[in-house]
Amino acid sequence: MQAADLKNLVDTIVIVMLENRSFDHILGYLRHASFGNRRDVDGLVSSTEPTYANFYQGEPYFPFNMKPDKPLVSDLPHERSFVHQQLDYSNTTGDYTMRGFVNAYYNFTNVNRSFTPDPMGFFAPPQIPITDFLAQNYMICDRWFAPLPASTQPNRLVALSGYSQIDVTRSDLLPDQTLVFDWLSRHDVRWRVYHSGISFLLLFQSMWANAVSDRFRRFNALAADFQNEPDATFPQVIFIEPAYHDSPVHLTGHPNDNHPPLPVGVGEEFLRQTYQAVTSNYARWKKTFTVVTYDEHGGFFDHVPPLPIPAADPNNVYPPFDSTGVRVPSIIVSPLVETRSVYHGNLDHTSILQFLAERFAPNETYSNYVEQRRGGDPAIQSVSTTLNRSAPRTSLPRVTGDPIPVSTALSGVKESVTDNQRAFVAAIEGLLNGVYKDAAIQKFPEISHWDGVP
Repeated sequence: MQAADLKNLVDTIVIVMLENRSFDHILGYLRHASFGNRRDVDGLVSSTEPTYANFYQGEPYFPFNMKPDKPLVSDLPHERSFVHQQLDYSNTTGDYTMRGFVNAYYNFTNVNRSFTPDPMGFFAPPQIPITDFLAQNYMICDRWFAPLPASTQPNRLVALSGYSQIDVTRSDLLPDQTLVFDWLSRHDVRWRVYHSGISFLLLFQSMWANAVSDRFRRFNALAADFQNEPDATFPQVIFIEPAYHDSPVHLTGHPNDNHPPLPVGVGEEFLRQTYQAVTSNYARWKKTFTVVTYDEHGGFFDHVPPLPIPAADPNNVYPPFDSTGVRVPSIIVSPLVETRSVYHGNLDHTSILQFLAERFAPNETYSNYVEQRRGGDPAIQSVSTTLNRSAPRTSLPRVTGDPIPVSTALSGVKESVTDNQRAFVAAIEGLLNGVYKDAAIQKFPEISHWDGVP
């Protein structure tokens, strides 16, 4: 699509990135003969397809409908070494067999063996009614891959920068990289972050000044801003953050980022509220383009091999990656895509960065790192290639208001047991011991409990 067309069609780009689920785990049901039976989606054909078999100690394990929606026994393994096991590269065929998910899981966790191990579970519409609504009314991307076969932090760094200086999730503040927010500000693009809880972006010390400014607002302000804010100040790029499970404090509600072992019902409610907010003003909605995706697969099975696209550390600290990560669920929610459409092109998180450059700086590329991913064979496409309408749809699908069944307990302050949880703690303690303490407590009242402030 030409730059002039993008400028005329799209005023606002909204980015929602949830946590740690694979495409087959969330959207694979659409192809399944017992649920969607949609032949246009590369999902799960059945629960007995021989090529899906994952083996552990000689026993085969197959996909199964995971119900009801309840907390899992534990998180699933998804650091670089475990993803390597899950992809199960075959020296004989020279391809990834995708048969190592159960093996990695049982080598990681001490749970009793079952013929329904969590990595092989998938959801169906009763468990994910809002995701199903979006999938049925907008566009599915069935070849959107996490950019790296690694965990949360490396993949989010690629999403925010086009590259990552780390290959594993670490327990301290994240490296000082040039972020997309720097790019947007340099190009005079108005941007804003709406956060449900403590922002993941606090893990970057370079973001602290922005985080205590009006560029960060609570999620509950989103609908009113869509309805009432003047065009002159309304953001052109919006990042919507859930309340992260790895945050040490949840005093204002359940974490809703879908990070295992969380059930997904609370995340479904978060998606419903997001959709209601961005569609609450049709004049704005008709020129809004929303991407809903996940940072990485979180250890859940997917049958599609990753793309053979390498990625190197710019500082040569870690060995280069040979492929992308696993497919993740991704939906384009916009009146600029057709109902029940499917995009089969290769995408990853840098596809969003490409799109930003095409829309706001059409005479330049986003970065050399992003260009490397779009210039190879196979190539990563821009999200702009998903647009399949030259004018917005005039009808607005209305989402149900029915309650979403979920079983989970409200969490308060919790012990930090993972590296990403420790990184959140490091960010909070850094803010509380620095010049932004008072402003941070006002902006993120959750951390006042951490500091012992009433």
